[in-house]
Amino acid sequence: MTILALGLGLGLGAFAQPAVADPNYLEQAISDTKEAIAAGKQMESASFVEHIDDAYDHARSAVWQTPVDPIRKGIKYLRKAAKLAKGTSLDKRIDKATEQAELALEQFQSVK
Repeated sequence: MTILALGLGLGLGAFAQPAVADPNYLEQAISDTKEAIAAGKQMESASFVEHIDDAYDHARSAVWQTPVDPIRKGIKYLRKAAKLAKGTSLDKRIDKATEQAELALEQFQSVK
């Protein structure tokens, strides 16, 4: 009975493999941040926020793979950018948010 239980446990263990992490999270965060910056320079606040949110999600995944301070700092800049840009179309706020995104991009690129 013990051997049967062990065999069953090992057999099921083969199916319970953890998901393989996508090694391109940082690259995706960089790409999304660049797109956000382009949208910010065009004063397209909705598109800016959408790209910042995507970059934030990818950066959070990247920091789990590579837990380094520049990624963490970049995430903070992305949060500030999102906070500045959400719910506004004021050019000054979009400019400041775009500056925050540029700072985040610098942090992400320093990891490479």
